[in-house]
Amino acid sequence: MRQIVICGMLVAALVVLPLTAVADTVFHLDSPQDGDTVFGLVEVRGWILDDGNGCGEPTNWQSCDWSEALVSSVDLYIDGVYVASADLGQPRWDVLQAFPWYAGTPYERPGFSVSFSAGNYTVGDHTLHLHVTFSDSTEQDYGQMTVSVDPTRNQAPFGELEMPGENQPMNGVFPMTGWALDDSEIEKIELLVDGLIVGPVNLGIHRPDIAYRFPSHPGAEHAGFIRMLNTTELTNGAHTVAIRLTDNEGMVKVIGRRFVQTFNTSYNLPPFGGIDWPIPNHIMYGDGCDDPGGWSTPPYEEPQDVEWVTGWALDVGSTTDRGGVAYVQLLIDGNIEYDTWVDSFYYPWLEHLAELMNTYGLPRMDILNLFPDVPNSKDAGFIFALDISDLIVRRGYRQGLHMITIRAGDWENNVADIARIPVIFDCNDDRDRPSFGEIYTPTPMERVAGTVDVTGWAIDLDWVEQVEIWMDGEFVADADEIHLPSPEIDEIYLWLPNYFTLNARWSYAMDTVGLNVTDGEHVMVVWTEDHWGGRTMIGERVFVVDNLAKNANVKATVN
Repeated sequence: MRQIVICGMLVAALVVLPLTAVADTVFHLDSPQDGDTVFGLVEVRGWILDDGNGCGEPTNWQSCDWSEALVSSVDLYIDGVYVASADLGQPRWDVLQAFPWYAGTPYERPGFSVSFSAGNYTVGDHTLHLHVTFSDSTEQDYGQMTVSVDPTRNQAPFGELEMPGENQPMNGVFPMTGWALDDSEIEKIELLVDGLIVGPVNLGIHRPDIAYRFPSHPGAEHAGFIRMLNTTELTNGAHTVAIRLTDNEGMVKVIGRRFVQTFNTSYNLPPFGGIDWPIPNHIMYGDGCDDPGGWSTPPYEEPQDVEWVTGWALDVGSTTDRGGVAYVQLLIDGNIEYDTWVDSFYYPWLEHLAELMNTYGLPRMDILNLFPDVPNSKDAGFIFALDISDLIVRRGYRQGLHMITIRAGDWENNVADIARIPVIFDCNDDRDRPSFGEIYTPTPMERVAGTVDVTGWAIDLDWVEQVEIWMDGEFVADADEIHLPSPEIDEIYLWLPNYFTLNARWSYAMDTVGLNVTDGEHVMVVWTEDHWGGRTMIGERVFVVDNLAKNANVKATVN
């Protein structure tokens, strides 16, 4: 039988290791403590270790078979009723410092956390304990205590500033990232530099790890925040940064105060940016590549041969550098093919948009929102037009894999390659135009359980007839719904007719339990089929199935 070890302080755990069992457990609960008054969102967090007796001396632990001593689940119960399963495997450097011999073993990340909302309980005392299930199917209760719940008290907003770290060196535009929650609603988040408000912080970044820590909060899955700080507006040297949270009831809390060091000179401030379209390994088709008559067709005459490369570029300056992007170039396999200084032209097929091709300075309100204090962020977009038949027939590019690079230069002659993606040139002999699109959810490496919403979008100029979901090389099913409203796609791809872009989304409810897939990493691929039977793979996504929490919930309901 496993012994119960509950310690109020980490140092106490060093002397309370159980001695009488072969596979005993060291358990520590950081918060709450017995008799605490709790309110708002209450995080229950701690750590758990096996004592290692079954593995002999610590020198043998890294090669030991721990399979029967591992923790399968930690479930929170209040008043004897199951609430939620904890997020396991959290790093605890303080524990490893106290128990260094666990490094390299399955217990090197012994932390766990789960939470409950005090607002769901009546005023007064309630019992709390954690039910631990081990891989050898044994079970044990730990951390039995009584807490006093006061749901009437307003909890101040809370969270973490994860970047920058303490004494972080910073230059150029630096991301300020973290997460924030409140028992009610966060009204605003502000960035403070040297005690002064610099501006608002964007909330709503997808954070599935926070959703695991606070499963009772409906907004926890999008609790992340980000603010891109233009450090060139600060003097070089030491500064303090912090995040100030305000909830809808006026409670204010400052989190994550850090000392940072800025160092900006013109040579370490090159342009930066990204490619929005196409996605990596996109196939770019041209027509008439083997037709001698193709030589007589002027470039950009056939819209089906034209592909777009879009994105954004920015530049900041130091005290001796005024900053700003001067030009953007598109390179194919290292060769400069298009330059916004000299190759801009008006494309007649886009007359309704009055759009220039091979140009920089297009409106990008999303970039302005992300980089509010960077010069010219409102007009940071670029677009290039590639005639694939022209590139293959006249310019000598072979069919196959090529590398597209976007290079930007500023007004002080600082030049940088800001993005690079592989693409494939191909002659479309059957004239079947391929699909393109994206997977929205699940996000990369997202931990999911039970029924998962698989969503995304797909466009095919020959009309999308069906969307197929494949996992680990096996066909799963066709999407439940296609041609759903997609106003966000219509705003991005302005040059496409809106009957393609306004209804491009698709969705599928994938039951990971019904599919009987194992817990762990899986690879999902999405294929489309158009009106003529042409098939295109539009995306691949690796995600993690973790049905332990789902199974624990079902078990508790049955009991």
